[in-house]
Amino acid sequence: MTTPILPVKGTRDFYPRIMAIRTWLHRTARKVSESFGYQEYEGPFLESIDLYAAKSGDELVNQQSYVFPDRDGNLITLRPELTPTLARMVAKRQRQLVYPLRWWSFGPCWRYERPQKGRSREFFQWNVDLIGVNSPEADAEIAAIVCQFLQRGGPKSGASQYPH
Repeated sequence: MTTPILPVKGTRDFYPRIMAIRTWLHRTARKVSESFGYQEYEGPFLESIDLYAAKSGDELVNQQSYVFPDRDGNLITLRPELTPTLARMVAKRQRQLVYPLRWWSFGPCWRYERPQKGRSREFFQWNVDLIGVNSPEADAEIAAIVCQFLQRGGPKSGASQYPH
């Protein structure tokens, strides 16, 4: 019998039962986000490391990012978070956008960290961003979105059918 090839350390396979949980989380994030008027966006999984060097700390860039040269020698990273990508996207079209922006995304990110219980190198992150408003009401709106998500994820919501 041959030794199986294992997934890369800190990543995981999503067999159907776990994939159903991930799909439910994404669906719930979508429903809640859209119920508050947020629009879905997505950025590339690969970014220039320069973006993170400009917008994030040294630890993220030098110790926690998967960085590799592309065929032209440019340093590329698997996105470790989505906020710098969002900032780049908004800056690129800032004069064409109508504010406030209510954008959300749910997708994979990667960090080169020591895997431990509840923390993998590959993870999914729900981002809810309200741009162009700086007020207590804006903060309350984000808190209300989180509360709504948690209410939909409670034991009476159907989420209890999934393992925790």
